[in-house]
Amino acid sequence: MKRIIGFLFICLSLFVVSACTSMTTTPHFYTNNVNTEFEILGEVIYESSDRIGYTELLRAARRLYPDCDYVIDIMVDRRETTTRFFFLESITSVTWIMRATAIKYIY
Repeated sequence: MKRIIGFLFICLSLFVVSACTSMTTTPHFYTNNVNTEFEILGEVIYESSDRIGYTELLRAARRLYPDCDYVIDIMVDRRETTTRFFFLESITSVTWIMRATAIKYIY
């Protein structure tokens, strides 16, 4: 019985120690390095009240950066505007926001 309690105590201790420690990871940032196959042109933000897709984001990137070949790191957000009347809620408008990084391939 003492062995079982000792084993459970060790497992619980290891669990607490592993739960309290964390590995720090640094985010990956793109740089204009000579070893990369592309050049970063900049960030593109596109907003619309309709559902939007990749082609609209690529068109917006090409309007800002005519040399743009592709967009990477796409993030999509949705912003809702709600109105409240006592206990009733209603969504009055939805805005879709896409953000990405425009790149140009180096040939």
